[in-house]
Amino acid sequence: MKDNIKAFAHVGLYIKNLEVSKKFYSDVLGYTCICEFTNDNGDQLAFMKSGQAVIELIQHKVWMDRHDGLFDHIAMQVDDIAETSAMLKAKGIEFEDDIYYDKNVFDKGVKYQAFRGPDGEHLEIYEVL
Repeated sequence: MKDNIKAFAHVGLYIKNLEVSKKFYSDVLGYTCICEFTNDNGDQLAFMKSGQAVIELIQHKVWMDRHDGLFDHIAMQVDDIAETSAMLKAKGIEFEDDIYYDKNVFDKGVKYQAFRGPDGEHLEIYEVL
């Protein structure tokens, strides 16, 4: 079974306004739209990619609260968290706190910083040390 799973494919994210979210993920976070369409139900979808990370933005024709499962955040790995944090602040991102170092994650620890997307989704940048 382990050889059947090749990689993590994407995260599906329910959003309220596709154009607002596409602009945020492209202009602020540097993602590129690799596929966009309206399905047979009238839902609008866009796949946004940065490196190997893919986020599927899903705007239902009619907004509905979802309870399919729980996740806390989407973390995006960066090479230099201080540089990325400064760049995002210059683009108007307000972080929830300062950069935090956690020595217990992985071999040498990680640094991370959290912020919110346009629909309140919990996002995080992190640097593996």
